[in-house]
Amino acid sequence: MHFADRLIEGIREKGTILICGIDPQLRYMPPHILRWAVQQFGPGMKAVEEVIVLYYITIINVTFGKVLGYKPQIAFFEKFGSHGIRALERILAYLGSLDAIVILDAKREDGGDTSQAYASAYLGITETLDESGEIVLIRPSCRVDAITITPWIDGPNIETFAMTAKENNAGIFVVDKTSFKPASRLQDVLVDGQPAWVHLTEQVRDLSESEGMVGKSGYSLVGVVMGATYPEEARLMQQLLPKSTKLVPGFGKGQGGRPDDAVICVNNDGFGAVCNDSRGTNFAWHSKFGGNGDGRNYAVATLGAVEAGTHALNTAIEHKLGRMPW
Repeated sequence: MHFADRLIEGIREKGTILICGIDPQLRYMPPHILRWAVQQFGPGMKAVEEVIVLYYITIINVTFGKVLGYKPQIAFFEKFGSHGIRALERILAYLGSLDAIVILDAKREDGGDTSQAYASAYLGITETLDESGEIVLIRPSCRVDAITITPWIDGPNIETFAMTAKENNAGIFVVDKTSFKPASRLQDVLVDGQPAWVHLTEQVRDLSESEGMVGKSGYSLVGVVMGATYPEEARLMQQLLPKSTKLVPGFGKGQGGRPDDAVICVNNDGFGAVCNDSRGTNFAWHSKFGGNGDGRNYAVATLGAVEAGTHALNTAIEHKLGRMPW
């Protein structure tokens, strides 16, 4: 199924635009899980791998069906080396067994063969060797439904990812206007009187509406990242990219994006935006994010945060449109 059509089907089925982030950070993990892992596997990276897998499979089990999908941030896996990547592979395999929507926050960028290698690794197919030493094609272990990419190499990067996505019913989200404050000054540099991010948006629009990119739903497999912390820019983004889905980070306790701001890019049909919350869901039990307890209640706390996030976003959508569209 076309990626945008799958997103919309998922929103209708689950009644939410909320994406649950997967950002493993040991400092926010419950102490009893850390102790268990060391007792079972000894000190070191193998214990770290098992902590991550146990923690997130539990979170997936309690939230599956209550969120639209999941967004692992690859940096939090890469920092743990091969054991971190193995943890990611195991989590992705589990999400695949559930047929969950997965957007990998990888922010990849390059040109030529390197760009194609990135695209193949996460969205397409890769090579292996059969018993006779011949090259055969397989699904990569880190294959996902969509990834984030950065735009500075321009056409050779974005188009390679878009074409690979089109061939494999996948999607991409071009990092356009981030949620961080202050944002990169380069996004707001004026070029011919317009901020650089606006020029990028216009380029993304041309690609997103080109042949084969738009699904039956009327939405494109080419989306953008549009931070919840910049509501005025989000209004312009909605006008410039009506057929693209905006991946909206910055909602919730991590960066403080408000529900009303997070749904600005939602169109009159109720689609056009999906909203990620990472730390506010991942570590809802932790006192840093308003939780309490010793972490043994982390699954219940995450479920409560997901339900509260969905309620807040749906209330904001209803307030914006005057109705619930799905």
